[in-house]
Amino acid sequence: MSPVKAYSTARFYTLTALILVPYFVISKLIFDRVHDTSQVVIDEYFHVPQGLAYCNGNFSEWNPKITTLPGLYLVTAFVGQIDCDTYNLRFINLLGSCINLIAFASILKYIYFSEKSQMKIILQAVSLTILPPLYFFSHVYYTETLSVMFLLIFTRISLSNRYLFQLFIIGNYAVLMRQTNIIWVALVLLHKLMDVFIKSSRVFGNPYINDVKLSIRTLIARDIDRSKLKRYYGMWDVYCATKYHLSTMFGTFFRFLTKQDLSQICVHLMILLTFAVFIHYNGGIVVGDKQAHEVTLHLPQLLYFLLFYGVFGLPYVLLKLFSTIKLMFKEKILVLLCGIVFILVVHHNTMVHPYMLADNRHYTFYIWNRWFGKYDFAVYATIPVYIFLLFSLYDNLKDHNCITFLLPYTLCLIPVLTFQKLIEIRYFLCPYIVIRLRFTKPPYAVVIAEFLWYIAINIATFYVFFTKEVYWKDFDYAQRIIW
Repeated sequence: MSPVKAYSTARFYTLTALILVPYFVISKLIFDRVHDTSQVVIDEYFHVPQGLAYCNGNFSEWNPKITTLPGLYLVTAFVGQIDCDTYNLRFINLLGSCINLIAFASILKYIYFSEKSQMKIILQAVSLTILPPLYFFSHVYYTETLSVMFLLIFTRISLSNRYLFQLFIIGNYAVLMRQTNIIWVALVLLHKLMDVFIKSSRVFGNPYINDVKLSIRTLIARDIDRSKLKRYYGMWDVYCATKYHLSTMFGTFFRFLTKQDLSQICVHLMILLTFAVFIHYNGGIVVGDKQAHEVTLHLPQLLYFLLFYGVFGLPYVLLKLFSTIKLMFKEKILVLLCGIVFILVVHHNTMVHPYMLADNRHYTFYIWNRWFGKYDFAVYATIPVYIFLLFSLYDNLKDHNCITFLLPYTLCLIPVLTFQKLIEIRYFLCPYIVIRLRFTKPPYAVVIAEFLWYIAINIATFYVFFTKEVYWKDFDYAQRIIW
């Protein structure tokens, strides 16, 4: 590393550390207020006793109502030298959120390597850390914060293309935090395979240079195209690559792989194999209360995810507003086809989990009962919003990504969302964070707007949590409203 680059890197992480201090101090004040307000927050009714058991070295006790693997409780056992009480169990997540801030900053620095303003990158890292649903769960004993933390660390190690043993451990531990994280492990693998799949066909299948002996380390081997150096690929490139590799029986695919790439691919495959063994012996992805979380095809979840993007990606929606409208007018046939598909989806596949109708401690309860569940036309009236947000999302992704990311992401998004009946806002966190990290480099005004927008939402949601009480006859203490 050159002295200039080393200085820039040191300066970046020094700035990150300086920002981390006020972040922790402010978050700790909120954390203490949350703890004083409620000793048990909804699912903590199951999580806290389980965490206390592991913290005290009792690994044989297991609550059958818990549906995730014991990643959170194993972390608790690892740091179990602390006093085993609710406060310290929750505090683990607050510390995890600080690690998330550093991880976000590191990943964004890698993505925007040419960005001159380091504060702009760090501010985006802070915004992602205080993404309202994620930030709230950093103050209670839930799996969300550490689940995101291990995924971020896994992603950052994958980007470095080194530390294979650590990659294997962190990848498996991300799955121990939440089973659906295996999808995001698969995404990293598919992205790399798709990139090699297309580029190798362009190197070894190019008729203009097929008589030239190429090394995969040369620039022309990495970016070759018939007309120009090309970085971004579309579906036509996938078709051409598929046609070429099928005709050659994948004879040149592995010639393009470096030993490092091949080693990392093997590690990803080992993580997937480990998970497949778990699925086989467990009889499914869910542990614990399987009846309440049966695998159900629920396609409207993809549409609800677009609403999530519309709310938490609002500054980016507004940034591309006119561009998106222009794109929709250009693609009128596609807009019409989306409308037809969405009508069929909401008409034939809209369903409601009993938990959502009965549990008035979540925002989804109020959204559903005051809109979708109240008016028969609501599921259809929202379709124009879905269509606009779909084009808006694509508009924010298309200039910074190509088919090597967009296709694997789409393939991964479908199983991670559509095979669950229950609508939970926290289920959309990882899918959103993945694409938010891939948005086109934003101007400073949008970065500041995102930060202020999240501050406003957090103030509102914590105000509701602190001031609004819900009473259930099964509990002798007030319940609180959360994401």
